[in-house]
Amino acid sequence: MEPGSIEEVTGRLKFWCLQRDRGLARVEWDSAYARQEVVDRLKHLLSDAGIQLFEVLVPPDQPADFTVKAIFEKLRLASGSVASITGIEWAFPENGTQLDALAGLSFQREALASLPVRQIWWVPSSLTERFILGVPDLDSWFQLRLHLTEFPHRPLPMPAPHSVSPAEARLMSKRFWDRIDTVLSQGIPDEQVWRELTLPAVDALLAAGLQSEAQAILLRMPDIGPLLERQIQSLRSLESPEGRSILSLSQGLARAFGNRGDFAMARELQEEAVQAAIRLFGQNDSRTLSLMGDLAETLFAQGEVGSARDLGEKIWNQTASLFGDDHPASLASMNNLASTLRAQGEYDRARRLQEHVLEARLRTLGEDHPDTLASMNNLALTLWAQGDLEGAIRLQQRVFEVSRRSLGENHPVTLGAMSNLAEVMRERGNLNDARALHEKVLESNRKNLGEDHPATLRSMNNLALTLAAQGNREEAGRLHEQVAEVSARVLGENHPDTLTATNNLAGWLKSKGDLETSQRHAERALESSKRTFGDEHPNTLRAMNNLALILSERRDLSRARQLQESALEVSRRVLGVRHPHTLAAMSNLAGTLRAQGLTSEALRAEQEVLDMSRRVLGESNPETLTSLSNVAVLRAESGDREAAIQLLRECLAGRRTVLGDNHPNTLASAELLKRLEAQP
Repeated sequence: MEPGSIEEVTGRLKFWCLQRDRGLARVEWDSAYARQEVVDRLKHLLSDAGIQLFEVLVPPDQPADFTVKAIFEKLRLASGSVASITGIEWAFPENGTQLDALAGLSFQREALASLPVRQIWWVPSSLTERFILGVPDLDSWFQLRLHLTEFPHRPLPMPAPHSVSPAEARLMSKRFWDRIDTVLSQGIPDEQVWRELTLPAVDALLAAGLQSEAQAILLRMPDIGPLLERQIQSLRSLESPEGRSILSLSQGLARAFGNRGDFAMARELQEEAVQAAIRLFGQNDSRTLSLMGDLAETLFAQGEVGSARDLGEKIWNQTASLFGDDHPASLASMNNLASTLRAQGEYDRARRLQEHVLEARLRTLGEDHPDTLASMNNLALTLWAQGDLEGAIRLQQRVFEVSRRSLGENHPVTLGAMSNLAEVMRERGNLNDARALHEKVLESNRKNLGEDHPATLRSMNNLALTLAAQGNREEAGRLHEQVAEVSARVLGENHPDTLTATNNLAGWLKSKGDLETSQRHAERALESSKRTFGDEHPNTLRAMNNLALILSERRDLSRARQLQESALEVSRRVLGVRHPHTLAAMSNLAGTLRAQGLTSEALRAEQEVLDMSRRVLGESNPETLTSLSNVAVLRAESGDREAAIQLLRECLAGRRTVLGDNHPNTLASAELLKRLEAQP
C-alpha cells in the first residue's frame, strides 16, 4: 500500500481501533474528500467488528472553555466506540486563538485520554506545525500519528454522494460570511484570505455538493481571477500541468472569468480542461462530464444555444447510461439540459425534465437541500415562461420559505429566492409586494456585500424596474443611472450586466421622452454587445430590437424597420421560428409596419405571431394575450370592429384569469374594449 494513501491510513486506523479500547490518534490531512472517504470506509469496517464510529464536529466560533466542555460531552456520549473529530481548524472566534482551546484540552489531557473511547483527531496540514509547537504536551499523548496525502481520483461511492456533510460545510461557510468583511477591511493580503478563509469554505461546500453556495463565496472575493491564476502557476511548478488540482483550479478560474463576462477566456480554459480530462480519465469519467457541463454553460452564455444543447444531450445520455437516471450527476445534467431547452422555447420538455429532477431530489435529498431548492426554482422559471404565474409564485414562495428557515434570512440562496419571487410577483401585477421584497434584498446586499458588488447592482436594477412599473419614474431613473455608471466602472463596459443596465437606462429615458439620450445609450449597448457576443447572439438581437423601438418613437421608421427585419432574419435562423424571441421580434416589426401605415402587412405579421404563440406558448400565456390584443387593435384599424371586440373580450377574460383584475394590462384591455363597444 502507498504510504499516506486512503487505503493505508484506513488500514492502520482499523488495526489501532481493534487493538485498543481508548486512546488518541492524530491524522494530518490535505484533502477533505480523502478524509471523509477514510471515515466512511472505517465506519463500514468497524461495524463488521461490532464497533460503532461517531462523527464529532467541534462547535464553531465559541470561547475556548465552551469548546473544551462541548468536546468532552460529545466524547462521553461515544463511550465504548470510536470518535472521528473534525473542525478543530475553524472552530474558534476572532477574539480568541486556536491555542486557547488547544491549551484547555492540553490541561485536561489525562482526563481526555482516560475516556473509554478511541479518538481520531483530524488536523489539517496547515495547522499541524502550530499544533505541535503550541501544545507539545498534548501532542505527546497521541499514540498514533498518520499523514493522509492522497487526493482521491474516483468519485465517492453511492449512496453517499458527498464527502462532507451539508451541516459541516455550512458551518464553514458561515465562518466565511461572518468574517470576510472584517478581514478585507484590515488589509490582509488576498493570498492569505484565499488560503485561510476562502479555500477551506469553498472546498467544504463543493465536497458537500453545495455548488451554488460555493459559487456565492467565489463571487464575494474582490478579484478571484488573478488569485486563481497565481495558484495555478504555483501548482504547475510542483506537479504535472494536467494534475487533478490543476484541473480543479482551471475549472474555478473559468467560472470566475465567466462571472465577469469574459466568456471567450472561460471557454478557452474549459476546452483545454475537457481535452486534458479525456486524456487523463477518459470520456465517461465524472470529472470529465463535470467539465463538459461547464463548457456547455459557457456555450449557452455565448449564445451558441444549439451547440450547448447538443453537448447537454450528450452529457445527459452518458451520465444516465453510466449511473442511472436518479444519480446526482444524471440529475444535474438533466437540469442543465432543461434550462437550455427552456431558453430555446421548448417549455413542455423542459418542464417534464425539471419535474423528474425535483421529484428525485425531494426523495433522495429532502426539501432543505440546496440542489432541491435549485430544482424548485428552475421549475418555477419554466412555469413562469409558460404563463402559469400562480404556479410559479407558489413554488418560489416555497423556495424562499425553506431557504430562509434552513440557511437564514441573509444567505445568498435565500436572497436569490426572494428576488425571483419578487420578479414573478411583478409580472403578476403584485407591485407592492414585489417592491417590498426587492427592497429587502437590496438592503441586505448593500449591508453584506457593499454598494458596488454585482449582486447589489442586480438587486438595484430589479427594484428600479418595479418602481417604474409602479409609475415612480424619477426614483427608478436614479437607480438605473447609478447601476449603469457603477456597472461600467466595476465590471467594465462590455460585461453582460453592464449591457443590461445600459439597455434598461435607455428604456427608462425613452419612457420619460428623452429620446435623443435614450438612443445614444441604446446604440452604445448594441455596439458593445456586438463586440462582446457577436452579431447573432440573443443579447445582440435584443439590443437591436431595443434600439429599433426608440428609433420608431423618433419616427425614424425606415431604420427601425431595417434593424427589426435583420434581427428577425437572424432570430429565425439561429433560434428557430417557434422561439419566443423570434415571435417578439416579429411582433415588434408588426408595430413598425403599423406606424408606417402598412396595416394589412402588420396584421398578417401579428396574426402569424398569435397563431404560433397559441401553439407554442398556450392560450393563456401573457405573451399570447399581448399578441391577441395587438391583433384586435389592427382589426379595429382595418375596419373590422366586431372581430376586434370579440378578440378583446377573449383577451380581457384571459388577462383577468392570469394577471388579475388590477394588472395594468388588464385595465388597458378593459378600457380599450369599453371604447370600441361605445362606438356606433
